[in-house]
Amino acid sequence: MKKRLITSIIGLVVFLPLLIFSHTYAGALLAQLFGLFAVYELCGTAKFLKKFELSVPLFLVGVGVPLLTFFESTRNDFFRYFLIIFFLVALWMLAVAVFSKGRVKLEDVAIVFVMCFYAIFSFNAIYQLRFAEKGEYIFFLPFMVSWLTDIFAYFSGRLFGKHKLIPDVSPKKTVEGAIGGFLIAVLLTMLYGLLVSLFSQTKANYPALLIAAVLMSLFSMVGDLVASLVKRHYNVKDFG
Repeated sequence: MKKRLITSIIGLVVFLPLLIFSHTYAGALLAQLFGLFAVYELCGTAKFLKKFELSVPLFLVGVGVPLLTFFESTRNDFFRYFLIIFFLVALWMLAVAVFSKGRVKLEDVAIVFVMCFYAIFSFNAIYQLRFAEKGEYIFFLPFMVSWLTDIFAYFSGRLFGKHKLIPDVSPKKTVEGAIGGFLIAVLLTMLYGLLVSLFSQTKANYPALLIAAVLMSLFSMVGDLVASLVKRHYNVKDFG
């Protein structure tokens, strides 16, 4: 956890200027960097980095998808092009597996493909929030809720944890830690809404903010468990 905290702090310092200027191309660059990091980690885990016929298309997707958001004016345009990219890359990677004569396992292709698109699309979805109504305020929420959930789940687990959550997937996570991280993240998100209402001309929609905080906290925990499942499958101690 200490490593993860240090990484989060360094990441925040490095990416804070990009977050501040997220309404410019800096936002697309931030989504690209996160997506590329995810592709690098996942391809490295499955030993795909030197299999350029598999890794290069995924790196290109990590760069290209945020560009679609930056240049395309409507969501319909974005999703149309994204679906085309999704199916073309899927077909290509499956073809590589078919003609590899057993050197590339179909299971590895499926895991890396799904996880890379999951990560790239998630980071790009956060970037798209920047262009929504009041996007300058809600853009930060996915980062904030995820970090708060993770950090306070750790401390709650250390202080109160007695019952394992899903030991076969993540041995150290506890039910008490998950509950603590969830509750504190939701409460601090509501406090964020209050501060925005007090110190800006924007009034928080508290029911919508509550629903969003609950969903984001739950999904962040599920995403963390999915990452743990992938690490356990490949016998990897941790992602970068």
